[in-house]
Formats: sequence, structure tokens, C-alpha cells
Amino acid sequence: MPEILIISHSSKIAEGSRALIEQMAPGVTIHASGGVNDGQDIGTSIDLINDMLAGAGGDTICFYDIGSSLMNLEMAVEMYDGKYNLHIAHAPIVEGAFLAAVELSIGTDIDSVLEKLQKMKK
Repeated sequence: MPEILIISHSSKIAEGSRALIEQMAPGVTIHASGGVNDGQDIGTSIDLINDMLAGAGGDTICFYDIGSSLMNLEMAVEMYDGKYNLHIAHAPIVEGAFLAAVELSIGTDIDSVLEKLQKMKK
């Protein structure tokens, strides 16, 4: 099953989004990263993103919040040499990840999920 990756400048946003989605879409794997310095400071870390992508167990839809989270995510996707497809969703981080996870949990294929995400406004 495809997985979800959430990248935020805030560890609380990343972890809170994961907690919400895991309750609503059990069975969907959610990876989340937020903040730097063990989540103590605001920011994003390309190293943490690389680690999460390396640990992906399937095609992955990636969500980001603002600014450098997209830049770091794009660099990590470019450097990725794994066997799964990575998709950057330009959709709201919480609402988009929630929609994707629920759709995946009911068996919607990844292409259809990506289509639905394109209709959302960031």
C-alpha cells in the first residue's frame, strides 16, 4: 500500500497530523518529520527526509508546509535512489494528507488519489 510522508517546520504539526490521520485511516503508514535539533527548533532537515524516504515500504505521497520544506523535499526526492515512486503533493498539508490516507485506506489507487489532490488549493 502507498505511504504518506509529512514534512513540517514544526514537530508538533507533523506529529499531530500523523496522530489524526492514523486514527482516521488505520493501516496506512504515515512518516512525519518536523523541526530540527530533535524537533526543538523550527525548520526542516534534508537528512531526516532522506532517512524517511530510505525507510519507505511503498510508493509515497509527500506533503510539506511552507518554504524550505518544499526545497528540502525536492532535493531529497532528486537524490532518492530507491525502488518506489515518490509524489510531491501540492495540497494543504493536513487536509491533503488526511484525504490521501482515507482514500488509500479504502482501496483508492494512487493515481486517483493524486488526481483528487490536484483539485485542492494549497
